Amino acid sequence: MRVSLVNTAEHGGGAESCARLLRDGMIARKHEAVLWVGRKPVVDPHTKLIPAEPGDELTASRYAAKGLFGLGLTASQRFVKSDALTGVDVVHLHNVHGHYFSLDAVSGLAQRAPLVWTLHDYFAITGGCAFPFSCDRWSASCGSCPELGRYPIATQIDRTRSMLAIKRKIFRELPVTLVTPSRHLARAVRASGMFDRAKLEIIPYGVDTDVFRPGREASRHAMGIAKDATVVTVIAQGLDDPRKGIRHAVDAIGSLQEKRITVLLAGGGDTREIVESLVGHDVRSLGYVSDRTMLARCLSAADLCLFTSLAENFPCIVQESMACGTAVLAFNIDGVNEQIQSERTGYLVPPGDTDALARHLRPLIQNRSRLRETGEAARRHAQNEWSVEQFLDLHEALYRRVQHHSCTENVPGHITSTIPC
Repeated sequence: MRVSLVNTAEHGGGAESCARLLRDGMIARKHEAVLWVGRKPVVDPHTKLIPAEPGDELTASRYAAKGLFGLGLTASQRFVKSDALTGVDVVHLHNVHGHYFSLDAVSGLAQRAPLVWTLHDYFAITGGCAFPFSCDRWSASCGSCPELGRYPIATQIDRTRSMLAIKRKIFRELPVTLVTPSRHLARAVRASGMFDRAKLEIIPYGVDTDVFRPGREASRHAMGIAKDATVVTVIAQGLDDPRKGIRHAVDAIGSLQEKRITVLLAGGGDTREIVESLVGHDVRSLGYVSDRTMLARCLSAADLCLFTSLAENFPCIVQESMACGTAVLAFNIDGVNEQIQSERTGYLVPPGDTDALARHLRPLIQNRSRLRETGEAARRHAQNEWSVEQFLDLHEALYRRVQHHSCTENVPGHITSTIPC
């Protein structure tokens, strides 16, 4: 098969990890796969940048200035008509936000080849936000958006009601197979009424359990951490992103005045305030860690991963920590509670409850044998449920189904299609 994957960037968060894993896995299985991205830098030779022309940025900025994010992005409109997609068997779309892909160009992808679209957040079914938190306006008409000014709605002009209507007009009849990694996002998609013609499948992310594996002693030696140290890791793509709730983790760790621990901070953003708040602890600020081997080292070196995000889909870092045999203490939010069986493969506390987080943290870091047992159970769960082979098997089978369906649409009894076979 020839598969074209489309995403905002090559490296970043969960969507980027998923797209790379699929690209590399398909190539390893002797298929042709190219990842098309809207942003630099491009590192892998099997990743290509959607070409832009002079004037594209000006056109896009005019739409954005009016609060119409996801429109007027002419590079993507040219891309769907270009020779880049000629002969492709399946197009697999990932994130469309990131100010690189026009929403009205998505239907063009479906005209070029069978379309699969993995939703990594709520953006496709809302008026603009990626995570609506407790807001349910997206299920009706949006408007009066509480997320204005936050990515991906980087404006104070509220066009969310108009954008929701535009998305419904574009997506309602879109012939697409949607994939969600989590059950809770699948339920939201069904409730949205956004995709009337879509098929929907749930495929959890895969995690490379050969890269993300236990190895506490070796990891600590490589990082210069004492064997007997108590180590807690706090990791997020952006440590200054309010959605990641890092302040809750800092306050919980700060309450451990009677015990000095080593804190591994990994993620983008300014960490000076965090470090100052944790005076008395051994805080190591590692910056954003893009290298998978280094990330695995950080996770496997820890006794516990503290994950305090307030809204997620199906976070990779939880899977990766569990695969490393490191227990996770997290807020009980949708997506995370599909990954962790509390008190068995990890620990869950009420969302946003810093006191509950601290109450669980104190006894856990003093009971390292319990953490080891939990980490071992977490590792087994990751191997059984999220293996790369299973992840690739499910996608390869999906690609073949949508390809076969497109080729049988001209058979009597099937809906007629103009998609060539």
